[in-house]
Amino acid sequence: MMKKLLLYLSVFAILVNSGCKGGRALPQSAGRRDDVILIVPDEIKTDSLKKVLEHSEYYPSREEVYRVSEYPPPQLSQYKYWRNIVIVGSLGDTYIDKLLSEESKRSIEEGGGLLYEEDLWVDLQSVAIIAGRDREETQKLVNQYGETIYQLFRDKERERFEKVLYLDDFQRQKSEKMERLLGASFRIPLGYRISKEEGHFMTYIRKNPDRLVTLYYRIESILDPVKFRDSLFALYFEGDRVYAPMTRICEVRFDKITAYKIEGVWQNMEKVMGGPFISYVFEKDGIWYFLDGHVFVPGKKKWVYLEEVDIILHTFEKGF
Repeated sequence: MMKKLLLYLSVFAILVNSGCKGGRALPQSAGRRDDVILIVPDEIKTDSLKKVLEHSEYYPSREEVYRVSEYPPPQLSQYKYWRNIVIVGSLGDTYIDKLLSEESKRSIEEGGGLLYEEDLWVDLQSVAIIAGRDREETQKLVNQYGETIYQLFRDKERERFEKVLYLDDFQRQKSEKMERLLGASFRIPLGYRISKEEGHFMTYIRKNPDRLVTLYYRIESILDPVKFRDSLFALYFEGDRVYAPMTRICEVRFDKITAYKIEGVWQNMEKVMGGPFISYVFEKDGIWYFLDGHVFVPGKKKWVYLEEVDIILHTFEKGF
């Protein structure tokens, strides 16, 4: 039950002194976006928590979303400026008691919980604290809240990255051209240029590494999104095909309507290339839209760039 165990900012007045950050210009956090610092006493077992945070994806090679580094509580002062931090402890632990307000302590005394704060010590930072009344309860909470923390970190990271992606606005002329030709558009970030343009089809690309976003529309319904993607990309991308065994399809809400979301791996056997993709297919006002983002990122983590193209796809706007 999340009711009292998940305590957000209203009861997480944990700022070290009086709790006021207002007006402070914070330095930016250290560490990469895929780093998580875990501060935990030796007695607490964290295998289940780390497994959830590391979260393996296959693109098609295995990739861990977060890289978790574990340190004992005395090293908190050394790592408190990191981007993503999880602090584990119990009431009575000095480092925990120093962080929590009296109100937060009283809430934990009622049953322990997960507490979350953004930009606690530095800007662009996420801090989660798992705190129980004693070691036994803390261990149960560690085993319980891995997925919640993972989702909090991912959601906040996506929010930050969207701000950075559009920090200097977007290429309005390119978006307006897309709208004129296709009747709909994305907000095209700086650094993207036209890659493919023909009829009802348009793709923008950013190189090094390759990130591509595609918009296509037609009147006829799209009954099989995977086969449709294969036919479209065979025509415009010289034989790219979906690797069926690693394909997932589900229904989601997109632009306030129901859409098919397709995730998986694309491959091109002739070019010996491949990588992850994400597509959306939906009908709106009598027109079927196909949106696709795919990346080619050899030697680097791919989820970071896949998230970038997904953010762009979600700026979809129908012009008429």
